[in-house]
Amino acid sequence: MLNNNLELLHAGDGSGNNMIVRMRLRSGRDIYGFATQNAYSDEWDLGPTWNYLVAPGEIFLVDTGSRGKGKRLLEMMESAGFNGRDLDFVVISHGHEDHDGGLYELAQATHAEVIAHEIYERLIRIYPHESAGPGTTDSGFPASCWHCPMPDWFSRKWCTDYQRERSDLRITCVRDSGNEISPGVTVFHTPGHSPDAIAVLIDNEALLVGDTILPDITPHSTREQFFRLTEKVLPDRYTDAQQIYGLRAYIRTLKQLRQIGSRLEHLRILPGHRLFFRGQWNAMDLVSRVDELVEHHLNRCSDILRIAAKGASSAKEIAGAYFAESLLKGLGIHLALNEVMSHCELMEIAGDLVMDRDNVAAVTGSKRFESIIRAL
Repeated sequence: MLNNNLELLHAGDGSGNNMIVRMRLRSGRDIYGFATQNAYSDEWDLGPTWNYLVAPGEIFLVDTGSRGKGKRLLEMMESAGFNGRDLDFVVISHGHEDHDGGLYELAQATHAEVIAHEIYERLIRIYPHESAGPGTTDSGFPASCWHCPMPDWFSRKWCTDYQRERSDLRITCVRDSGNEISPGVTVFHTPGHSPDAIAVLIDNEALLVGDTILPDITPHSTREQFFRLTEKVLPDRYTDAQQIYGLRAYIRTLKQLRQIGSRLEHLRILPGHRLFFRGQWNAMDLVSRVDELVEHHLNRCSDILRIAAKGASSAKEIAGAYFAESLLKGLGIHLALNEVMSHCELMEIAGDLVMDRDNVAAVTGSKRFESIIRAL
């Protein structure tokens, strides 16, 4: 069991908030987990963000929690015996506020090098001469906001200062997969949930996966149509939406990670959320969890087709028929709508349905999505 491999250094609450744990690898390296609290709303509870410090050797941190948690994270590090100045670098798993929100504060305090994917570096910048994308009310928001599914009030409350601060950060960029950023530390590009997502492999023993693979819940994917909004600011070598956006990119990423799990026995998977949640540890076997997630998305496509065939046409109608009412409360409805559309998008590509903007205009009766997903 996972908890037998962890030493509890500081107990948190029932969801794991403020918990500190240590894991010893066979290589002799330690991974410390620091659970920083998220507080968006009571109706949308991912649990805390798990940020991981790796030592000895080059000492580095993966993720920094939400905005305002940088100082708290430094305090947690100090209680585990580390000073912020000990950090050689910080790695960002992907550019969502609950993972890089504390970065600016932490970088200011430590002056540590910041490593992230090259797409992250492009998306955090503000482009004053480029028009903002749909859904944004302020052209001063960076490119990552041009396809954010969250409502305007959420952006105004949580994102204005956060986006301004991180747009000034200096980033050391990594590309693609298989980059060794430190001895025994390899980075893999894992787009789908976010176009800039990366996973970090430590000594072939532990894989830090951010939000790409989570226990208990299924990460939502992006949509390929978002590529049209950000293409003009991305590196030229990204020429096809499915390289970095949408359900096809996400399924391809899952299968890439499955290959890693197949060749590395006893690989420990450390997620960005729900390592511990509601009083229990959540262990994952990478191969079986990937298989579960792929089947989940196959079933979700099939269910959406069935619901659409019965007459539901809008994403909101389909979401209401598919998701439990509790998952549609508060911010959940925005994630649900995005999830429905990411699956409809793939099925339109497969020829299983016809879309009229964000509405299903027709269902063709085929299920070609199955062969597409299995062939990725």
